[in-house]
Amino acid sequence: MKTIITILLGLTISLSAISQAPVPFSWSVPNTTLPSGVTMGITSGGATYQPGFYASNGNLAAPSVKLNGTGHYLTINIAAEAGEVSYFLKGQNTTSAPFQGTLDVQFSANGTTWTSARTLVNSAISTTSYTQFKDTCLATTRYIRFFYTNKVSGVNLSLDDIAIGVPLPKPEAEIQASIGTDTVFSGSNYYTFETVASTKRINVILENQGTDSTLKITGVTSSNSTEFSIASFPSSIDSLSKDTLKIDFTPSAVGTRTSIISIANNDANENPYVINLIGYGNGLATEPATPANISFTNVKTYKYEVSYTTSTPLSDESYLVLFKNGSQPTGTPTDGIEYSAGESIGNAKVAYVGKNLNYLSKETYANSKYHIAVFAYSGFGTYSNYNATPKRDSVTTPITMQSPSHYNGLTVTSADFIDSLHARVNPHILAFYSDYDDTYINEFDVRDTTNNQQVVTCAYTGDHYIYSPPFNFSYISREHTYPQSWMPTFGDQTKPEYNDYHNLYPANQNMANAVRSNKPLGEVVTVISTFKGGTYGLDHRGKQVYEPMDRHKGNAARAMLYMCIAYNGISGNNWSLPDPIDAFSVPYGQEQDVLKKWHWQDPVDGQEMARNDYIESVQNNRNPFIDSMNYVCYIDFMTMNKETNIGPCITKTISIEEQTSLLNLVAYPNPTNNQLNLAYSLKNAENVTINIINTLGQTVKSVEFQASENGVETLDVSDLADGIYHVKLIGTSFESQLKFVKQ
Repeated sequence: MKTIITILLGLTISLSAISQAPVPFSWSVPNTTLPSGVTMGITSGGATYQPGFYASNGNLAAPSVKLNGTGHYLTINIAAEAGEVSYFLKGQNTTSAPFQGTLDVQFSANGTTWTSARTLVNSAISTTSYTQFKDTCLATTRYIRFFYTNKVSGVNLSLDDIAIGVPLPKPEAEIQASIGTDTVFSGSNYYTFETVASTKRINVILENQGTDSTLKITGVTSSNSTEFSIASFPSSIDSLSKDTLKIDFTPSAVGTRTSIISIANNDANENPYVINLIGYGNGLATEPATPANISFTNVKTYKYEVSYTTSTPLSDESYLVLFKNGSQPTGTPTDGIEYSAGESIGNAKVAYVGKNLNYLSKETYANSKYHIAVFAYSGFGTYSNYNATPKRDSVTTPITMQSPSHYNGLTVTSADFIDSLHARVNPHILAFYSDYDDTYINEFDVRDTTNNQQVVTCAYTGDHYIYSPPFNFSYISREHTYPQSWMPTFGDQTKPEYNDYHNLYPANQNMANAVRSNKPLGEVVTVISTFKGGTYGLDHRGKQVYEPMDRHKGNAARAMLYMCIAYNGISGNNWSLPDPIDAFSVPYGQEQDVLKKWHWQDPVDGQEMARNDYIESVQNNRNPFIDSMNYVCYIDFMTMNKETNIGPCITKTISIEEQTSLLNLVAYPNPTNNQLNLAYSLKNAENVTINIINTLGQTVKSVEFQASENGVETLDVSDLADGIYHVKLIGTSFESQLKFVKQ
C-alpha cells in the first residue's frame, strides 16, 4: 500500500522510527510484519531461512511464529533496560507424543556473546497446549534470543505472545527522555522537519525514574550546534520528577540535517544518554546518488538474486526496485510517497523496498528477460526523496536447469524405455506435504500485490486468493492432480506419492478441489456447474468429469502421467490410469487420449519449466514429460506398456462433436529446435493460413497452403529466436492456435 501524507510546514511531525524494540514491548504476532528490533534467521550451515509462521495456530489468536529447523532463531533488540520477559511455547507435531528437541532462551549485551537464561529440553515443552514461561532480564540485557538449538525431525516449535516489561523501580537515579508522546530511548532516533532558515523548538522531557536519588545533568552537547543548538537544560531533577531540555532546530539547507545530542548524567547504566536528531530542511531528505551498478547471481529458471552498489551511500539511504518481464520499466516513484512490494509504478511492478543491497526475486519463470530499475532514496514515509534516475540492467533466465546428461542413454526405441524412464524419476528425496506452504508456496508460487498482501492462484480455475501473510490452507488447498483415492497406497500419508510436489497444485478448496473430488479430468459437453475457468459436467460419454481452465490442461495432464511413470511397479503396485476408478461411485476411467490431447494443445511454458526445476531443487527429480513432450507418445498409460502405434499422439481420435471444420490440431515435436510439424484433421479440405506469433503479438512467419482433410504441414523454425510462440491456423470456417517452444 502507498501512503500519501501532505506535509504542513510549521506542524511538528514526530516519528520515533527506531530499529530497536521499545520497553515495555509486546508482540502477539497479529501478522507476519516483524516489529522494530525483531529479526528472524538461521545460524547453521550458511543456509537461508524463510521466516515461518503458523497461520491458523496461536495462543490467544493466530498466527504464531514457527521455528522449524536447527539454528532457527528469533531475536529482539531492546532499546533500554528491561524487567521480565514472558512468552508462550507449544510443540507442533502430528501426535500428542512428548516434544523432542532443545530450545535456549538467551540474553546478550551486544548481540554477539550470549548467556542462556533457560534451556528447555524434550517434554519440558508441551505438544497439547501453549505454556507460558517467564525470565528476568539482566540489567545489561539488550538482546533476547529464542534459539532452536536442536530440532528433531518432524517436530516444530510455535512461539507466541511475547511481552517484555520495564524493570522494577530503583532508588538510584534513572534517566528517560520523551518528545511529545514518543519515548526516545538512548541511542534511538527522533525525526522532525522545518523550513530552511526558520527555527523550531524541540522540547525534550527528561524524567528521573529513580525513587530516592537526584538525577544530575552535568552537560549537554550537540554535534551540529549550528543547526541544532542547545537553548537550555536543567542541572538536576528530583526523584520521580521531570524537567525540559530545549533544542532549537534551524536548517541551513534543504535535505537531511543531523546531530548527536549527548546528555552527561549520573545514571549508572545510561551515561551519556544519546539522542540522534534527524531533521529535514523543507520536509524532504537529501536526494542520494544513482546506484553505481547492478549484478545478478544465482540465476535459475525460478529465481535470481539482484545486488546493487553505490559509491557514496547516505546514512539513511534505501532502495526501490522495479521489474518488468520483456521490456524496460517506465514511471518514477513520487517524493513523499511510501511504496511496498507488489504495487505498480508505470508499466512495472515493485519488487523490493528497503535498505538491503540485494534481494531475491519472485514470480520468475524460464526463458524470460527481466528488466530491473533500481531507484535510490533517503528518508522514509512523507520525508522520502527519490533520485528520479535509476540504475538499469536486465537478466535472462535459462530455458531449463535440466542437466545435459540427465536423460543420457535413454532411447524411445528401446524395449526397456518405460523402465529406464521410471529409473530417472525414482528414488527421490521425500518432500513433506505439510511443508508445502513453507517451500513451494512461499519460495515459488506466491506473488506480491497491493496493500502489503500476497496472492496465490488456483491452478484449476484462475481464482486469486489474496491474503495478508502468512499463507493459510483453508480457502486454498493442496490438490492431488492424480487423486489420493486412485493411489494403490491410498491412506498411507507417509509415502512419497502422497507428498510428491510434482502432483500437487494450489486449488480453491470449495469451488474446485471439492467439486472435482476424485472424478477424472475431461472435456465437458453438458455443463453441471462452473466457477471462473473451471467446469464440471458430463463428457461425450455422459460421464461426470472436471475440466480445468485451458492454460492448466497440459500441466494437469503431465502431472497425472508423471505419477504413472514415477510409481508404477513399486512394491508390485499398478499405477496405470484406473478404469474403473471406483467400481461403485465412479464406474468408469480416466481417458488417456484426453490427457495426451491436452499435453499437446497446452505445451510446456516458462512457468511450468521453472516449476519443474524448482521441484527438482527440493525433491531431486524431474517430470520427464515436461523435459521431452514426445515421451508420452511411447507409453500406453492404460496398461503401462510400450506404445506400438507411434505417432504424434493423435492416432487415437477423440469423439467430441466440434462446432467448426477443424477436428484436431497437434504441434510436435514440442519443444523443437528446427522443424515444427502441424498435424490436423478437417471435415472438409480448404485453404489455410498459418501464422507464427511471438510474445509481443508480432507475426514472425506466415505460410498459406491448400489443406486436405488429414495432413501434416512442416514448418522451418530454425531462424526463430528461442522462446515461446503461438501458431495460429486460419481457415475459411475456423481459427485455432497452439503454443510451442523454440529452443
